[in-house]
Amino acid sequence: MTLFAALALVAVACGAEEVAGPGTTHVDRPGTTTTITLPGATQQELLAEARLVWATNRPDSYELTYVLDCECDSGPWYVQVEGNETVLAGRVVPEPGAVAPYQSVEAIFTAIEIALADTEFPVDVEYDENLGYPRSYIYNEPGLAYDAGFVLEVTGFEANPSPGDAEQREAFANALRRWETAGIVDYEYQFTRNCFCPREFTGPYAASVQNGEVTLATLDGVDLFDIEMLEIGRYDEIIQTVDDVFAEVERALREADSFNAEYHPQLGYPTEVWIDWDLRTADEEVGYVIRFLADAGNLPDSCSTDSWEAALVEQPDLPEPVARTRAALFDAAMNCDFASLMAISNGGDHPVETSFGGSGAEVFAKEENRGVPAMRRLVEHLNLGYASDEPSLTSYVWPAAFDDLTSPYGDGISAADYAALLELYTVEGLEESFASFDGFAGYRVVIGADGQWLFAIAGD
Repeated sequence: MTLFAALALVAVACGAEEVAGPGTTHVDRPGTTTTITLPGATQQELLAEARLVWATNRPDSYELTYVLDCECDSGPWYVQVEGNETVLAGRVVPEPGAVAPYQSVEAIFTAIEIALADTEFPVDVEYDENLGYPRSYIYNEPGLAYDAGFVLEVTGFEANPSPGDAEQREAFANALRRWETAGIVDYEYQFTRNCFCPREFTGPYAASVQNGEVTLATLDGVDLFDIEMLEIGRYDEIIQTVDDVFAEVERALREADSFNAEYHPQLGYPTEVWIDWDLRTADEEVGYVIRFLADAGNLPDSCSTDSWEAALVEQPDLPEPVARTRAALFDAAMNCDFASLMAISNGGDHPVETSFGGSGAEVFAKEENRGVPAMRRLVEHLNLGYASDEPSLTSYVWPAAFDDLTSPYGDGISAADYAALLELYTVEGLEESFASFDGFAGYRVVIGADGQWLFAIAGD
C-alpha cells in the first residue's frame, strides 16, 4: 500500500470521507506477516439486525460519547441528537473548531456499511443488544494506523428520555393532575434547595404562598430580606413555589441527563426532586424538597386576639434563637396571622406537634373556627414564666409549671409565676391534674434551643 493510500484511508476512518471494508488481508510488519480473516457476510448480517433493533428502539433523543484509536484526532467526542437533528458534535471538553467526525449513530452505521462493501480490509463490530447502536467498530485491526487501521469505541450512551423516563413522565402527569384537582392556591410549606451552596441558599426555608406568589419566607425565623448574604429583591429569587418545581420537573424530563422525582400521594405536589442536567459537568446538580405543605385557604378573618391588648413579657435570659421564635409566635398570634404561624411551624425538621403523634399549626385555624381561643391561649402561655431542661438546655417550656411545679399549691415555682398561672388555671384544676398525672398536665409551648417550635400541646 502506498503512503498516499494509507493516509487517505486514515482520513476516511476519521470521518473526512467514507471507508472501505472486509475480507482477508495481509498485514506486514518488519519480520512478520499476519493474515486476518473476517467473513464479510456475517458482519453484514449483524449490521442488518442491529439496524432493525435501532429502528425499533431508537430513543427520540440521545447523547453519545466515543473515542478513536487511529493516526487522527482521537477525541474523546460528544454528540447530542434531538429527534433527527444533531444539535451538538464536538469534544467532550469543548474546543473551538473541533467537530466530531461521526455525528450520529446513523453516520456510524453508514460508515460500517461502506466498509463492508469492500472486501480488502477486515471489519469487526459489536452492537448494543438492547438498542442496536455500534458499541465497538474495528477497521483493519486495531493499532495499525500506518496501515489505515483504527478503532471507534463508544464510551457513553444516554437515551433522552431514557427507558425509565416513560414511567417518570406518567408519574409527573398523574401528580400534576392530583395537584390541580386539589385546587390549593394559598399554602404554607418548607422548601429546601439541594445544591453545592452555602446554607443561606439551600434552607430549609419556611414559606407562604398566596395566589401563586411567595409572600413570606424565613430561614431560622429570619426574613430572607434581612439576610445580607442573599441580597434579594423578591422572595422568588430563592424560593420556588409548587408550580415552579413542577415546571422544573417538566423541563428536566426533556433536557436532563439524569432525573428522579417523588410526589405526595394525595395532593400530588413534588416532595423530592433530583436533577443532573449534564453528566459531564461537576457540581451543577440540583434538588428540591417540599415538606409540611398545608392548605392556608379558608383561614378565619378574625380570631380570639382581635380587639385584645397584650404585650410580650420580657425574658432577657433566653437564648437569641429561642427569643426570636417566641416573639414571632407572639406577633403571629396577636395579628391573627395563621399563615405566619404555619410558616414558623414549617421552618424546622418537623411541624409543631399540636396533638400527640403529629398534627400541625393548621389546628389553630380549625380551633378558632370552632370557637376555641387558640391564639389567645398561645399568647397567654408565652407570657408565663419558663423552664429549661437543665443542664442540657436543649429546650425551653412555657409555663415553668410543667417542669418545676411539685404540688397544686405552687411548690417548686416562684410566687409570681404561681399567681400568673392561677389566672389561667384553678387550684381545683391543678389538684385534678396532680391526682391524675402526678404533675402539671395543662397547655404548654416548647421551643428548642435552636429556635425550632416543637410543641403547643396539653395533656400528660
